[in-house]
Amino acid sequence: MPKFKQILDILNLMGKKEFIRNLGIVAHIDHGKTTLTDLLLAGTGLLSPKMVGSARVLDYLEEEQKRGITMKTANISLLYPTTYGSFIINLVDTPGHVDFTGKVTRALRSIDGAIVVVDAVEEVMAQTEIVIRQALEERVRPVLFINKVDRLIAELKLNEEQIQKKFTRIIDNFNDLLEIYGESQFKDKWKLNPAKGNVAFGTALHRWGFTLSIARQKKIKFSTIIDAYKNTEYQILHKNLPLHNAILDMAIKHIPNPLEAQKYRVEKIWKGNMGSAVGQAMTSCNDNGPAVMCITKVQADPNSGLVATGRLFSGTVKNGDEVYLVNAQKESVVQQVSIYMGAFREPVNQLAAGNIVALSGLELAKVGETIVAAEQCEDMVPFERIRYVSEPVVTVAIEPKNPKDLPGLLAAMDKLAMEDPNLDISINRETGEHLLSGMGELHLEVAVKLLTDYLNGMEIATSSPRVVYRETATREGVIATAKSPNKKNKFAAQAAPMEEDLARQIEQDENSTKNVGNILMVNEYKNVLVDCIGKAEQFREILDFIISGFTFACKAGPLCGEPLRGVKINLKGIQLSENPEHLDPVEIMRGVGKAIFGSFLTAKPMLFEPVYRTVVSSPTELAGECSKIISSRRGKISAFEQKGVSTVITGYIPVAETFGLSAELRSVTSGRAFWQSMFDHWEKVPEKLEAKTIKEVRKRKGLPSEVPKPERFLEENK
Repeated sequence: MPKFKQILDILNLMGKKEFIRNLGIVAHIDHGKTTLTDLLLAGTGLLSPKMVGSARVLDYLEEEQKRGITMKTANISLLYPTTYGSFIINLVDTPGHVDFTGKVTRALRSIDGAIVVVDAVEEVMAQTEIVIRQALEERVRPVLFINKVDRLIAELKLNEEQIQKKFTRIIDNFNDLLEIYGESQFKDKWKLNPAKGNVAFGTALHRWGFTLSIARQKKIKFSTIIDAYKNTEYQILHKNLPLHNAILDMAIKHIPNPLEAQKYRVEKIWKGNMGSAVGQAMTSCNDNGPAVMCITKVQADPNSGLVATGRLFSGTVKNGDEVYLVNAQKESVVQQVSIYMGAFREPVNQLAAGNIVALSGLELAKVGETIVAAEQCEDMVPFERIRYVSEPVVTVAIEPKNPKDLPGLLAAMDKLAMEDPNLDISINRETGEHLLSGMGELHLEVAVKLLTDYLNGMEIATSSPRVVYRETATREGVIATAKSPNKKNKFAAQAAPMEEDLARQIEQDENSTKNVGNILMVNEYKNVLVDCIGKAEQFREILDFIISGFTFACKAGPLCGEPLRGVKINLKGIQLSENPEHLDPVEIMRGVGKAIFGSFLTAKPMLFEPVYRTVVSSPTELAGECSKIISSRRGKISAFEQKGVSTVITGYIPVAETFGLSAELRSVTSGRAFWQSMFDHWEKVPEKLEAKTIKEVRKRKGLPSEVPKPERFLEENK
């Protein structure tokens, strides 16, 4: 028996594309996203109305309930009856805290529209801008819900005209973001206009809301709402203006169904042949085409093993289907097809294109993996890589208190990284430390908590948070020639800063550089390997080893063992031994790495540190104290903005200076300020701090205190 009585009706509709809406709810933290989700569940019969705001149904993890914030994505299928038929709303709830932004990015691949929730008092905030930008990059259509309107009436005591100005400013700011980040063919079509019904107003906590068309239909003026709050009679608003109707009606009218959305979304997220059988099946959302799916979430289930969740763009998946994992280059068999209903999975026999589906049995699946029907594996190219707006910039070292527990720790860390690809796991080669890197302190704090849960009582020790740095070149280095350790092969390389045009192109789309010049590789740290001898193809049998040497060198540079960033490595020469026995992969990798290090150390290397963009919303009388705190931490204030009784301060602070920032802001403002920090850019470490920082990092990593000389890597010059 299904756990939810609506399941059978939902399954009957999942083949009717025009009645499906794949919808996400996105917002800045504390703008009311999770309360709205509860309300939509209540409005469709899955939750008692009395539990709205406190149930947090899709925040089912213990840590989410404890902290009161969403930390992962969760999806549920809602059945919404209307006068013109019932609709399926495949709803995805997403985190609002910037440390979990990567999960929002992944969720956007599986949906076609997003309800952007904005607090009427705080207006468009930093994370609002990020989620709108992310949505537009995935061609996900955003609509707006202005929440907490009651605060404008009850707290700020604004009159109708002032409230109208607030609404206009929020909508204008939203449309400005569409103008900046939207593609030309969507800008005008997707811009907000309350008269068109793509903006809703209301209060999720009190369960009322409306669009202008609903207000006209009900013959309700905004003055009626103001009077209801002044007379403490706002409870009646829910009866006349149920918010779930306003939101879901807006979604049905303005969010495209899968048939409409995939016509323009597929060409953006998949670079295969659009005229092929696979391409045509995806653009037409064809149930009878080859099954094609993009994995957006994986998690381990104690009973079913690995469960991979994602969007099915074409075909139909059934239990027992043979599928091909394009990135892993492996065939696998689907053991069970299911749909998620919050914390629960409902097994189904099959599911058709245009829906969000969970598959068990694909043990090698990872986030971003492309799955295709096994018989189509020859013609399939993977979906575009999911591009994140942030990257791991804070690290903790983890070790088991009992050395014999190390294998168990490594297995648990691998599981953690599999479920959250924004976590980076590495090993310090010098100290043997196992490092876990994440987006920020909260991200790592939660990750370590999950890790201890996975370890079932195993005791571990964790270091205090550390900052991740990057090493870069500021001028062209010498052409450095180095021998492989066995002295039988020679490699010449030259390190140089990457040209701005190439760096910009890589930032926009790494795949677009594959056929530019003689680029052999663009790695995850935005470094490129270029064939400047024009003969790399002659060395095809060792080309993979050369690229591995480049990757190895870029992962831990010679300044202090931090990754290289924004460096172009020109491959200038290759001399190989005629004896195949001398062409060992490790010999080639190390020879290439030594040449890169030798040249890099002559390229006037410097250290970059990560910088957060920090946005603080504070009572105006405390804004001065908040700005002093930012300035005292090497921060730079870029903007002050008055929003009602609050002042919003935007500044930039080196990540190294943010440890303890939360406690200090909380103390100075008695908890009345709200803030969020997100990675913004890399910046040169100040000259007066650079030498000290390099020495401290080298010491922590067990490296000699002095940076090596270039000659150390150029053995033939000795």
